[in-house]
Amino acid sequence: MNRSPSLIVATMVALTGCKKEEASGGEVVSITTRDDVTLAAEYYGASAGRPGIVLLHMIPPEWSRHDWPDEFLDQLNAHDYHVLPIDRRGAGDSGGEAEDAYQGEAGRYDVEASVEYLISKGATGVGILAASNGTTSLADYTVWASGEGLPEPAAAAYLTGGSYTENQTDMEEVAARAIPSTFAFSTEEREWSVDQEDLDPGVWSWLEYPDGAHGTRMFDTAPEVADDLDAFFVEQLGE
Repeated sequence: MNRSPSLIVATMVALTGCKKEEASGGEVVSITTRDDVTLAAEYYGASAGRPGIVLLHMIPPEWSRHDWPDEFLDQLNAHDYHVLPIDRRGAGDSGGEAEDAYQGEAGRYDVEASVEYLISKGATGVGILAASNGTTSLADYTVWASGEGLPEPAAAAYLTGGSYTENQTDMEEVAARAIPSTFAFSTEEREWSVDQEDLDPGVWSWLEYPDGAHGTRMFDTAPEVADDLDAFFVEQLGE
């Protein structure tokens, strides 16, 4: 019996359990940082002048851009947002050393290159969503950008941040930038996120999930987090 190429590919994926190379709406792209590390990413295109969102996954090399649910990426893109989940250095298909993604200054270069990429594609106003120690680079970039004249985040979401968030940058410094931000976390891991309430510059919010989990695992255990994060970015970036 003759089988079409698409049927053969689908059968092979089903049998091997392989993770697909890109999400349903994404185009695989390469981005180069200021220290010449090549990052892999998926770009979900949108109209010029529309907002963008960079997504930073959990700790490399164990995690990658593929850990963001495809449905969530499509949900963000449906607002005509430019969406860019990246492989942080040392993870997935990106070059570089994994530890450099969260120790020292290099992690912020990953964010810088990602934000600049979206701006080059016509994005106006870029939000950042970071999971677990991806929040380290988010905090680092937020404070560094303000001092370097780089584009600051238009909105920021910390998905289960922790003490590692402050590896290089204290949250007091982040609070001074007064970036609209939300902190999403499970009840089991609430301590660090709730501690940030004392620093609230008046534009921060909190999302707690009794049945939640860590980082991008939250999408499985508390799927409502997808709608809540989506609503946060819509509120801050516009419909």
